Amino acid sequence: MTQLQQVQQLQNQILQNPPNQHSSIPIDPNIASSIHWKHQQKLAQISRGSNLPNFYARQAASSSRKPKADGSPTQGNTLIDITKNLLANVQDKPHFQDSQQNEGLMQHKKVTNDISLDEEAEDQRIRIKENNTQLWTGLDLSGQLIMTLSSKLFSYNFLRRLYLNGNNLKVIPPQISSLKTLRVLDLSSNNLTELPKEIGMLYNLKYLYVFDNNISDISYDFGNLYQLDFLGIEGNPNMNEEIVQIIAKKGTRGLIIHLRDDAPRLEPPEPRKWIKIGEDGEPMMNETDLKPAVETDLSSKDGGSFTLMSYNTLCQHYATPKMYRYTPSWALNWDYRRQKLTEEILSYKTNIICLQEVETRTYEEYWVPLMESNGYKGVFHCKGRSKTMSEKNAKKVDGCATFYKSGMFELLEKRILEYGTLVMSQDKFKKTDDVFNRFMNKDNIASVLILQHVPSGNKFVLANTHLHWDPEFNDVKTMQVEVLLEELQVIMKKHIGPREDVNKVPLIICGDFNSQIDSAVYQLFSQGKCKEHVDFNGRDYGKYTSEGFMHPFHLKSAYDAINELPFTNFTPTFTEVIEYIWLLVSLMPILLLTICL
Repeated sequence: MTQLQQVQQLQNQILQNPPNQHSSIPIDPNIASSIHWKHQQKLAQISRGSNLPNFYARQAASSSRKPKADGSPTQGNTLIDITKNLLANVQDKPHFQDSQQNEGLMQHKKVTNDISLDEEAEDQRIRIKENNTQLWTGLDLSGQLIMTLSSKLFSYNFLRRLYLNGNNLKVIPPQISSLKTLRVLDLSSNNLTELPKEIGMLYNLKYLYVFDNNISDISYDFGNLYQLDFLGIEGNPNMNEEIVQIIAKKGTRGLIIHLRDDAPRLEPPEPRKWIKIGEDGEPMMNETDLKPAVETDLSSKDGGSFTLMSYNTLCQHYATPKMYRYTPSWALNWDYRRQKLTEEILSYKTNIICLQEVETRTYEEYWVPLMESNGYKGVFHCKGRSKTMSEKNAKKVDGCATFYKSGMFELLEKRILEYGTLVMSQDKFKKTDDVFNRFMNKDNIASVLILQHVPSGNKFVLANTHLHWDPEFNDVKTMQVEVLLEELQVIMKKHIGPREDVNKVPLIICGDFNSQIDSAVYQLFSQGKCKEHVDFNGRDYGKYTSEGFMHPFHLKSAYDAINELPFTNFTPTFTEVIEYIWLLVSLMPILLLTICL
């Protein structure tokens, strides 16, 4: 028997003895005619014709052999294609409706593009962007009568499409959570009675088909699937009635919002521990000696040391459902977040508090009276765009706020560094195309304070900054740091004399640098020089790119003794270290509580 005859025989076997008997879900007649449930029924019927061996692969191959008039391949008439077409005709208001009043304030935040691209075209675009040599990103195991899945399958973490429909699977292993790039997952026509909650970790998933199984419920963890456009559940006769009702009335997006907002609230993590560093520079890691930071008195004014915190508060104008679709709506509410921020920030009782992304009006009306009542004085500088706005809109612009304990510190001088203005106003910065086209339209700033520590009489320089956010502009961030460090040299020499070593004055630089440990920004801070880094390859900032970025400070990270934190930014698609506190403390010991969030 030839291979073709074997395939045909298997196809006939599947058609005559399907893996599942197709049973419709009982549904209230009042909502059975809803557009969302009609989609469920139509797509379930199409799905039942997709359970032949390697159906999707055959369909893709067939489509590629039928070019359009312009020579490009035709789009196949697969389940995914039809799903896209059906959804394109339905405006999902809970997802798409978003206020436009803060559009001007959101110019530095990237908004997700919700237009669904052809999967193959999207794969190609991503491969080109990432210089990825992985040529295939889809795996079709449909109609194979598979009963179990090999663990090796879950090592293919590059997969974007996985078709397991038309098999005899009873269990999907939790290891499926490792396939983080999946956009399409078809588990229809198996013998599944439940779905692992780990599927909720597949944050890129857009289409999930589980037609014709015996699944009875959907985990609250699926509320994390903020990009999911369609969940096919028809043909699961014992499905939770509430899940069915929500999908029929509000569609998949409505279900995701329900699972996300109504999920049981988890207990907060344990308080962070205070790790002491000995005189030898080594951490005291004895577990019995580690106490939660909130149980440690960090407010002492004795001796020559003090404590400092850095915290990105996330400005309320940026905390929108469109930007943070994976976050419950109640958690984005500003009144709720403000109260939690207040509790967190004040609980540590640090002597200095550096905040980023603080709205101007919120600083004036909330933070100033609150912090004054707790014994702090404050300095605030907002981003440069406020100068071009009306007074009302300018109050919505965010910036950097620095609070210090009154009586413990005396403010000697304060300065705002507007990176773009400094570059344009000084001849030492060459005005290249990259300066005009990439650097100048970013209005990030640094707030610099000269403080005197009253108990010891020592002066020190404190810089609080927030660099540009976009990873596509890492060259801009590097240049912003170079400008900051050069200006700090000028400020410090003013206080110690032009010929003195700047490393004789204690210096602290903290903030949100939006730069990972392998970035040019981190290398510049930690090594004092950065040349020929991928972050600015092909860019022209005059001598800074031809000779390298450099500075004279002997800086080290506040976490140098224990290595950087595991993360300072935690989201479904991006968990990395991007905030730091940098120190030059040759003359005065400083205790630092670096809560960079």
